[in-house]
Amino acid sequence: MKALKAQIKNMLPQKLLYLYYLNSAKKASMYDLKRRVYDKVYNKSDIEKVKRDLALAYHIVEKGLTMPEPRPGFGKAVVMILIDTVERYEKFQLPENDLEFTQSVSVLKEYLHYHEEINFSLDQDLLGRLISIEERYAKVEGQKQIRTSKADYFKDKNAPFDQFCQSRYSVRNYTEEEVPMHVLHDCINLAQRSPSFCNRQPNRVHIVKSPEKKKAILEIQNGNRGFGHLAETLIVVSSVVSTTKDMHERFENHLNGGLFSMTLLNALHYNKIGACSLNWSVSDDKDMKLREIIDIPHNEVVLMIIACGYLPDEFSIASSPRKTAEEITKMH
Repeated sequence: MKALKAQIKNMLPQKLLYLYYLNSAKKASMYDLKRRVYDKVYNKSDIEKVKRDLALAYHIVEKGLTMPEPRPGFGKAVVMILIDTVERYEKFQLPENDLEFTQSVSVLKEYLHYHEEINFSLDQDLLGRLISIEERYAKVEGQKQIRTSKADYFKDKNAPFDQFCQSRYSVRNYTEEEVPMHVLHDCINLAQRSPSFCNRQPNRVHIVKSPEKKKAILEIQNGNRGFGHLAETLIVVSSVVSTTKDMHERFENHLNGGLFSMTLLNALHYNKIGACSLNWSVSDDKDMKLREIIDIPHNEVVLMIIACGYLPDEFSIASSPRKTAEEITKMH
């Protein structure tokens, strides 16, 4: 039967075969697409959404506070949105010890104190709202951003696994010192030990060091403002679509790429290279532009970009606290 199917496929014109596979792909993907669309239209869980909005906004402010050179008065629009979202959260009378809430309030207070320390006058409307938050939630404390040194940041690189994992953070500050290709190859070889479906090894790595190409890529990636230009190296992780057999394996490129990327980030940390993951959830025109800049083959799907480089003697990192295992685990 398999031989007969293969024979029939070989007899079909390519255009017809393309349309057949396109229809099969639509059917296979519709199950997942419906769930996502349903969530956006019918999910009335305002509690989930307000927590999502808190996390999105407070992390932007966290990043701003840890930039190599924070711009006085940065992010007013986002800070206002975060305050509005804190007030939305209040209306649900939810616990004040939820991570999203405590960290949001803490970041707002940290933002206020930072500008007091540098003697910068914030806009009166923003200042008034920040003072109100501080007064109402004087006892709410989250995690402050972390000022550290290169020596302290890498002190656990040879520690037991649990300490090693807890020591790695995203870093957004780099020196101009070149990261040698042989060191990057060592990191990629370690990443190659990541699980791979049927050992098909779909992951590919594009190293970008050209200043012109790095600049062009960072201009179309949303999320590197204030630090991306400092990255000595950009690592573009992609995955070969041809390694998948049919549409039922449509998640394998991203799944295997995610495993590979996390091991790569750990390998960079082990080799004393700071790194920050940059998402590649972009529109098709940006994806096509990237392929023009660095000539990525058509049969590779781009998964993410990693900005990296050697670190200065002192720098700041976002605390980005995590939920506990008990909070995210459900026993069945």
